[in-house]
Amino acid sequence: MREYIQFFWKSKSVCLFWVSCVLLGSSGNVAPANVVLENTFFRYEIAGNGRNVSFLDKSGGKDLLKAQKASFCSDVTVNGKVLPVKSVELKEGLLEMRYSGVNGSVVLDVAVKPDRISLKVVSAPELTESLTILNVPLSLEAQPYEPFGACVLSMNLFTHVRQLPPLQTHLWAKCYQKFGLKGAEVTLLGLPQKDLLPVIRDVMSKAADVPPSQAGGAWAADAKEGYGSYLMNFGTLTEETADEWIETCKSLGFNQIDSHGGAGFFDFGTLELNKEKWPEGWDSFKRINAKLRENGISHIFHTYAFFIDKSTHYVTPVPHKDLGYARTFTLAEPVTETSDVITVNESTANISTITGFHTENSVTLRLGDELIEFSEVTRTPPYQFKGLKRGANGTRTATHAQATRALHMSERFGRFVPDPDSELFRQIAEKHASIVNECGFKGIYLDAIDGANVLGGEEHFWYYGTKFVFEIAKNLKSSVGMEMSSMSHHWWHYRSRWQAWDRAVRGYKRFIDIHLASVKNPSLFLPEKMKSNEWEHGLWRGNTPLIDKFAGVKNGQTMLPLHLGWWGNQTWDPPQIEPTFPDDVEYLAVKMLSNDAGYSQLGGVDAKTLKTTPLFSQAAGIIRRYEKLRHQKYFDESVLAKLRQPGKDFTLVGNDEDGWTFKPRKYEKHKVLGHDHESKAWKVGNDFRAQPLKVRIEPLMSVKPYDDASGIVLADFSTQTEFSTRQISEGVSGRIAPGGETTRKQENTLAFTARNAGQTPPDAAYINAEKTYHKGLSLRDNKGLGVWIKGDGNGQLLNLSLRSPDHISHGAHGDRFVRIDFKGWKYFELVEIESSAISDYVWPDDSHFYVYDSYRHTIDFAQIDRFQLWYNNLPAGKEVRTVIGPVKALPLVETTIKNPAVTIGDKTITFPVEMQSGMYLEFYSDGDCKLYDAKGNILSEVKIEGEVPVLNSGVNELRFGCESNREVSPRVQVTVISEGNPMTDVKNKSISR
Repeated sequence: MREYIQFFWKSKSVCLFWVSCVLLGSSGNVAPANVVLENTFFRYEIAGNGRNVSFLDKSGGKDLLKAQKASFCSDVTVNGKVLPVKSVELKEGLLEMRYSGVNGSVVLDVAVKPDRISLKVVSAPELTESLTILNVPLSLEAQPYEPFGACVLSMNLFTHVRQLPPLQTHLWAKCYQKFGLKGAEVTLLGLPQKDLLPVIRDVMSKAADVPPSQAGGAWAADAKEGYGSYLMNFGTLTEETADEWIETCKSLGFNQIDSHGGAGFFDFGTLELNKEKWPEGWDSFKRINAKLRENGISHIFHTYAFFIDKSTHYVTPVPHKDLGYARTFTLAEPVTETSDVITVNESTANISTITGFHTENSVTLRLGDELIEFSEVTRTPPYQFKGLKRGANGTRTATHAQATRALHMSERFGRFVPDPDSELFRQIAEKHASIVNECGFKGIYLDAIDGANVLGGEEHFWYYGTKFVFEIAKNLKSSVGMEMSSMSHHWWHYRSRWQAWDRAVRGYKRFIDIHLASVKNPSLFLPEKMKSNEWEHGLWRGNTPLIDKFAGVKNGQTMLPLHLGWWGNQTWDPPQIEPTFPDDVEYLAVKMLSNDAGYSQLGGVDAKTLKTTPLFSQAAGIIRRYEKLRHQKYFDESVLAKLRQPGKDFTLVGNDEDGWTFKPRKYEKHKVLGHDHESKAWKVGNDFRAQPLKVRIEPLMSVKPYDDASGIVLADFSTQTEFSTRQISEGVSGRIAPGGETTRKQENTLAFTARNAGQTPPDAAYINAEKTYHKGLSLRDNKGLGVWIKGDGNGQLLNLSLRSPDHISHGAHGDRFVRIDFKGWKYFELVEIESSAISDYVWPDDSHFYVYDSYRHTIDFAQIDRFQLWYNNLPAGKEVRTVIGPVKALPLVETTIKNPAVTIGDKTITFPVEMQSGMYLEFYSDGDCKLYDAKGNILSEVKIEGEVPVLNSGVNELRFGCESNREVSPRVQVTVISEGNPMTDVKNKSISR
């Protein structure tokens, strides 16, 4: 019997509701009655016309339906048109839905249990291309601080659910004719949050069409694998070096190793090991893994999912028959062994010759068993591929008859892929499982799976990526933890932690906060307007209010263990890469501890590197100490909640014998931009008690003078058409026009005028103008900018941004900000690329203002193709106007400063040293002042001169001075360090100032 009939005997009230729905929906001219789907915990009501009426949390008595505008429970797509539902009716456990302009109806089987409701497609009209089974937008934030949670679970491969379990803001599910309509099934949950994971475990344990895993998803929080930290191995872990790796892991407090394949290690696709290093193949790793396990270390198998290296036997010398391709052409003419042109019948107008690591495109054709690369394409008839490299990838040059198929190969990350419906696709997945089974790996990392849209288009990313995960899971002998470089609904069930990002190279503390905010609320960057329906690392678009709201939340939407890798420490490398100081690493360690999050180290922790780079050795010591306390669960939740606060620094004090506690700290950075520049005097707020000054001083790179002959003019505004406006937020208007005046150098100017009518908040009010260098521009030796700007004092943000082609820089942008909070002319020397400040504003979705592009990626100064002028922070209801002189790219130069000094009030402390760009000095007390080189080597102990100034509680006025030559302006970053009292009561773990 059906489950809803069985439930009759268990719940009289639900049965009565059932009968009433059938009676009210009887035949005749009476409009269909409202349909109610209800169990012990929630009540979902749909009007007879398909409009959502309510979604009631029965325990709290709160309607959770998002009521901003009317929503409907379903729609269908026929002949490319989305057709809305027009009626719904429930009869004997079958929900019948009809649609405007469609003959026939969709029928869903409805099965009710006390803690879940299932919906399964029984039938759909023949012409249905897609069917939205469920569509219920909710007012929930899907966060752990809410008592109630709702979730829809897909019960098979071909049912598409957009959001991740277990906490969702939109209950939505869809199926497609391409993959199958009949049998598409979801389970709908609405429960007190404490019950969600146990119920999901029960649901998925009985899911016949979803391969099981008890290492991820609803089981992940109880499995220790997801809480570990790992060291990344790129091919140096062998039986001979295993002891060294074990020692390094222990020295960091790590309990995992991640072995990332690639050149010199194992090939992607075939997964074959380098026989020179591992002559016994994967049998070596059986022994390696056994030894790691004996030492409490587990091992993760890290691949590029289904991607195939071009050097493998799947490609050369004879390409495998199942290699995937994006498009088919037919030869219009025969191709001989010496032909240098391929002519085809079909249009080549949309074929690109641009490739790159993140570019989904190939320049490879397959003719029979020959691969041919091309570098030119004609856009009009005759359609031809030119600039040929015959017999590419070690294949054999051959003759090909007219009408032969020419396959344009699918490629991303510089690698081919299998046809996703082929035996090769399944074979690669099975090989993953076989290696894990035989060698005793405890985890799988499916990197590059974020490129799954290469298999069938972006709209089918969810299906083919999941298909690969399923193929692996069903061939595993026992469950192991999984990670992926992206995420889709089904993958949550296998995922043991969430979510590693690639390393930042600047703005580290802000990057960590953004990482935390993103992993705790991924749906923030997933509105329906986005092209992709999946979660890919580094795409989160939240700005300051969202970062501050979510970064400090305990756990988050996915209820998975959290991960704050990958991490790589950096040394001085201006203007795009910032050094990683100990306080950056301690910030990471504090957030790991307070979120019980592991992390992963990309490298730089081997004995040789730690010896030559003491800055990295300090970092390793910090991590080791914190990891020990994290795994001991040393601190209680009252402390951890305070440590989770975004933007708040703390430092660990104490020892194992007397106990550990924290002091709150503050690091306030300020750039001094020259001897006579107004920035040499500034104000610093001290949130704590009065205390002696503590400071870090870093000489930065300077810029050659504006008039230096080596300067390259980026824009001289000699023509009005030099710039064109591009991206504009709602209610913003603007224009580029001649400035109508000259600079103090008597040069032409441009006036950038804009107005925000008020529809958009100032921090999201932007407009962009762009100049393109069609032949490219090299600024390899000119990485700084010099520009005269006349401000109007209205506070708008001007962003001068250099860009490289996306396929080279992966979307990076070289932004430099000028806040127009002044009136009249000023000269600016712009050096360091912005990072943290980018997140104070909202930028357009399609302009690559993503996290990675601001914090990780770098432009190639040797290949600049665009120069952009951006406005943001436009005041509402006001016109702003900035006059800009010619923008010059200028060489950077190192500077030397002598005797830097800091003054507060009538007290000055002088440091009798000579410092060059890249060095840094840290002063903590009269007996603790050291000068370091760029790698953290101590150059000298510094004996101060003068009396140590006092940093009073509240606002302090500081002044900086130094000696240097006057050829260039010395640029110096001064970081004032203040701290509060330690926790006064270790037992109660309370923090006080």
